Formats: sequence, structure tokens, C-alpha cells
Amino acid sequence: MVEPLVKRAYETEKKAAASYTDGLALVRGQGLRYTKVEELVGRIAVDTIIHKHLMKAILDAQKELEKLAGEGPISEVKDVELAPEQKALVKRFAEMHLDIEKDMIETYQKMAEKMTHPLFKGLAEALVENEKEHHRILAELIAKYGE
Repeated sequence: MVEPLVKRAYETEKKAAASYTDGLALVRGQGLRYTKVEELVGRIAVDTIIHKHLMKAILDAQKELEKLAGEGPISEVKDVELAPEQKALVKRFAEMHLDIEKDMIETYQKMAEKMTHPLFKGLAEALVENEKEHHRILAELIAKYGE
């Protein structure tokens, strides 16, 4: 399980972010404002704050996923024959969500184009690919159950 590692990373990044923020104030207080030292320490401080928030987001997501998972992982996925009304429900559900996924693909693509920080840009690009996968799966459901 990765949760203890994520928790450890979050706690470490939290301490580091506070330390870098304090250090940046110290650097500036020593008359080193607008110098290479301030720029480098500031850059590390920004990255560390981002890392801290990403780890917190992962922890929050893991907690939510535990509630969703319920009984644990599914050992075997069964492909069953659906009744006509079940097929219609699956198709309608997939069609509704297809529009959401399309919108998210476009949104994350725009974010990736506009983001300047490499971590945010890379995350937005990864989200585009993930949303494309969702779109593909939903399109397959529509094709399969839209008959």
C-alpha cells in the first residue's frame, strides 16, 4: 500500500515548505532580494509547496476511493447479457458522460497550453490522456449497448 509513503511525503513536504518559506524571508532580510540566491531558493520553495499540495490531494483521493471501493477489488469481471432496458440505461449513462469527458479533454488541453510551471503542465497533459481513455471507454459502451 502506498498510503504510508504518501503520508510521509506529505509530512516531509509540509515541513520543507515551511522551512523554505522561512528561509526565503531570511534571504530577503539579509539584503539578497532580487539576486540569484533569492531566485533559486524561491523556485525550490514554489516547487515544494506544489509537492505538499499534490501529496495532500493524493491522500484525500485515497480516502474517498476507500469509501468507493467498498468490499475491495473485484476478482472477476463478468460480461453478462443485458435486458433491453438495461442496455438503454447504460447507453444513456455513457452518452451523458461522454459530453463531460469531451469538455474535460478540451479544458485540460487549454490548461496544458497555458500552464507555465512544468509540474502543472505535465499534470494537465496526463489528465488529457486520462480523459481521452474515459472518452474511448464510454464510446465503446455506447457502441456495444446502442444496438
